Amino acid sequence: MAKTASPMREGITKGVLFGALIFAPVYLLFYSPQKKTLETTRTRLNQVQGELRNAQQVATTREDLRRVTERLQAVLAFYEERLPSEEATAGLLEELQSIVTASGVTLERLSMLPKEARMSYERIPFRLEVTGGYHDIAKVINNIERGTRFMSVGKISVKGTGIRPISAELEVSTFRFLEASR
Repeated sequence: MAKTASPMREGITKGVLFGALIFAPVYLLFYSPQKKTLETTRTRLNQVQGELRNAQQVATTREDLRRVTERLQAVLAFYEERLPSEEATAGLLEELQSIVTASGVTLERLSMLPKEARMSYERIPFRLEVTGGYHDIAKVINNIERGTRFMSVGKISVKGTGIRPISAELEVSTFRFLEASR
């Protein structure tokens, strides 16, 4: 004997089948393509965000490099101002003489030594022979190295027993940029 489904059960079955028949085409025609488009858009968004982060990092690095370059240019300008030009080299002898005289030391001899060219600069050495007190000679060295020109005192030879006056021989060097290296 065959059982017949109750009308309510048949209605539910028909409703589920009808819903599945409507849902399947809607899913296949509309939802599935939109889901793929959404996934593609999300992937592209992630790529663009990565590119944006890289661009921001490059911009930050570029700005940092610009600031460093400005500081280096300021330092270079400072030293270029303190380094003599070819024409100003002769004036250095007068400047050294005035520094020594102002320090209370007697200048016995001042001579220019041979210049030494390097790759990008030239070393211009001088030899000074001075007599005076120990502290006065130290003041000369200090004043030379703190002067308006960039100069350094290298070889120092002191003769005497500490009883005034003692004599000292100093090798003072200044430097200048060579134009060809710039």
